Amino acid sequence: MMTPTKKDELIRDILVLENSITSPRDDREICFTFHQAISKLLSNDGFTTILNPSPDTSKFDFICTKQDSKERICISLQNSAKSVNEDRVHERVSFAFNYPYDRLILFAPKGFTSACYRFVNITDPLKVELLTLDDLKSWTSRIEIESNQGFLEYEDIIKVVSKTFIEKIAEDSNFLLKLEWRDLEKMIAELFEGLAFDVKLTAPSKDGGKDLIVEINKKGNAKKYLVEIKHWKSKKKVGQKYVKEFLKVICNEKSESGLLLSTYGFTSNALEGLTEFERKSIRFGDEEKIISLCKTYLKVKSGIWTPLNDLQGIFLEQTL
Repeated sequence: MMTPTKKDELIRDILVLENSITSPRDDREICFTFHQAISKLLSNDGFTTILNPSPDTSKFDFICTKQDSKERICISLQNSAKSVNEDRVHERVSFAFNYPYDRLILFAPKGFTSACYRFVNITDPLKVELLTLDDLKSWTSRIEIESNQGFLEYEDIIKVVSKTFIEKIAEDSNFLLKLEWRDLEKMIAELFEGLAFDVKLTAPSKDGGKDLIVEINKKGNAKKYLVEIKHWKSKKKVGQKYVKEFLKVICNEKSESGLLLSTYGFTSNALEGLTEFERKSIRFGDEEKIISLCKTYLKVKSGIWTPLNDLQGIFLEQTL
């Protein structure tokens, strides 16, 4: 069992791992992101994960132990350019058996040959598990979330409520119009966070002209985006005045660009008079953009797992 916050962190770690596998910078990045994910998965079973153990001369990447238990797990990351073959698995099994360990986990982003699985099926008494990225996703999807809200922290309750709103909107777009403005802000914060963005929800009374600060870490460089949400009970459309005000905030904050979301759209002249530079600095999204984010979020959470290699593209798609 995990709290909603912990499981969301785990899902986010696996999304980051998937991105680092698809667009790798170096082996250390994949090793680090894999460790973030596997340590959370095993900690849910009571194990503590040690990165690059020493003086363990077997050269396994991680060792896992459980308090008040003699069970020891060794983990080996096989980050090769192609599927891992039987000889490599046999070598790792021999090392693990001789040390000895009780369980060996091998993770290979590119998978294993069929001969590896046949070999593992006859291995005894050492328990051997061959994991791919899809296996990590399946493992994650099977973890249950603590459902007794009486024991949840405030942040967890907000996440549960926000997820319910997201499901409702994806099912019926009219539900979006029933939300209060602050509930919508919290829900959109959950949307971006669930899609592996770093998100800060600003205070309602002192937001400085932006509701969310969203960051994307791309190839080691953090890019900051601002999000302002207009959700008025009057059903009023956003006009030039608010566009200009938000542009000033984007400029003052020195952010990459900004996204202005309006559930009831924009006036016909809202975008008039913008310079070429200003048009590059601000994007506009309406009800359809919010619905699209809800559907993408649910694909990720349900295990369909769309490849989220271009977070900037997700941020900007279906905008003006």
